[in-house]
Amino acid sequence: MGRSDPLPSGEGHRPTIMMPHRGPQPEPPVIESAPDSGADFRPLRRDKGEMTHMARADLLKRLFRAHRDRDDDAFRSVADELVGNELKKRHVVLAKELREILRDDVRSGSYVPATTSHFDPVPYDPDRRIPLVTIRVPDRSFRDLVLATEIRSTLDRIGEEIRNREVLQAYGLHPVRTALFCGPPGCGKTATAEALSNHLGLPLLYVRFDSVVSSLLGETASNLRRVFDYASTGEWVVFFDEFDAVGRSRDDATEHGEIKRVLNAFLQLLDGFSGRSIVVAATNFEQVIDPALWRRFDEILRFDLPSAQSLSLAIEHKLRSLAPNQSTITSLVNQLEGRSFSDAERICVDIRKSCAIEGVGQITPSILRRALERQESRHSALSRSKHDAHPPRIDDR
Repeated sequence: MGRSDPLPSGEGHRPTIMMPHRGPQPEPPVIESAPDSGADFRPLRRDKGEMTHMARADLLKRLFRAHRDRDDDAFRSVADELVGNELKKRHVVLAKELREILRDDVRSGSYVPATTSHFDPVPYDPDRRIPLVTIRVPDRSFRDLVLATEIRSTLDRIGEEIRNREVLQAYGLHPVRTALFCGPPGCGKTATAEALSNHLGLPLLYVRFDSVVSSLLGETASNLRRVFDYASTGEWVVFFDEFDAVGRSRDDATEHGEIKRVLNAFLQLLDGFSGRSIVVAATNFEQVIDPALWRRFDEILRFDLPSAQSLSLAIEHKLRSLAPNQSTITSLVNQLEGRSFSDAERICVDIRKSCAIEGVGQITPSILRRALERQESRHSALSRSKHDAHPPRIDDR
């Protein structure tokens, strides 16, 4: 029938109104009727099962992103949404089990696995066949440490940047990649690196300088390259302890050409490292670190000897199971004045051992006296000892 032909009329026919042609029309919106509405017409482009599958897939992707970003709030929000969906589907038993898992709060503090068996084999020194790194899963947290306010603030900032990595990258930025911990021995540098690993939910890749440093010409630089290659395969807190072993100034007249080659190699590796890990180095001898290295660290944290107040807090925490009175804490602080956190931890462990051996639940005067005497004897022995105050060198190893 042409557009100009008369319209048929009569019984069984309805007049048809022809609308003017307007060109291609937009697709009608997807309208989903309620299951019990009885509607005969549903202009759906996908069936309901496919829509449900897509919604569930979106939830799972959000869940995995929250897990990847260490965003506990987002993780818990999506998990609650998944539980709600299971309830809507009348999967009551599954929903209850999921809620119990959330209630147990298995993700509090860290999602780092309890073992390291699933990691790829670590790199080895090819000549001596000894591992260059050790993988650790620390259980130490910031709550176990007494940190200066500015140090804790910087560490929290590092965590915030790493958790918001994708946000920063959208603006052409990147989170903190490197940090240097420096200060006297025993003031918490290694402990803080472990707590940072726990805080970020990342395993600690501890670089063993006793293995990395080799007596063979050029092998130390090669071992460093193996360490960085391995670190690039995952996400870690890569920890270089006793960093001055390879970071000594190239202007040091006592050093030979090998240390300069090693340092140049380290600078190149650090500049070229693009993994998702954060590299942390610690040294007790920051005065010998090459100036070029200082510029490579995004954050530099100084760990000084603790104040009397910090020692008091540390002792109270270490001896909390024995409920020490203020007199005991004061005696220990007076004895430890000018000492490090490691000295405080050592005497606290001594006291706890004595209490365990004697079967007492409180610190007795005799236990305290003997612990103080042993600490003083140890300190005197160290003071009389004639030891080299300089850091070890590559040719000493």
